[in-house]
Amino acid sequence: MLYPYRNDARKTLIPYLKSLDEKFWFIQSDTYPNTLAWVIAHIASSEDYWINEIAMKNTCMLNLNEKSSAKEILDGYIQIRHYTDEILHSVNLSELNTLMDVPNFNDGWKPPSEPTLNWVFNHVYMHETYHIGQIGLIAHLNGFQKPLF
Repeated sequence: MLYPYRNDARKTLIPYLKSLDEKFWFIQSDTYPNTLAWVIAHIASSEDYWINEIAMKNTCMLNLNEKSSAKEILDGYIQIRHYTDEILHSVNLSELNTLMDVPNFNDGWKPPSEPTLNWVFNHVYMHETYHIGQIGLIAHLNGFQKPLF
């Protein structure tokens, strides 16, 4: 199985997010610009973009923004991973080395490796891991319970 640990952090994070009062999702500290809602929506929307638009050449399925509720954001976060997992499980191993066209980003960012389908999956999972680390920081700075990672 490819990426067998891809959902391990979610086993802790999703129950934490489900039990967290919605008011904590939108608190912003004076020292850190992002809210927990922004981080989770960003993770979900980025996964949607990379899997749907870049890898599968489809339109994105999520429409999360600053007016989305905590429930809408969490539902989108869960929904996009189910979708990505279905694609991952249906991919033939020979397809993983297929090169993807990656747009030119305004900030000049370029993939550090050849952008294959395998790279796209890895990028999505590593991007999520990076941002999940921010959740503990956001909780600490705002004085609410941190996830038990």
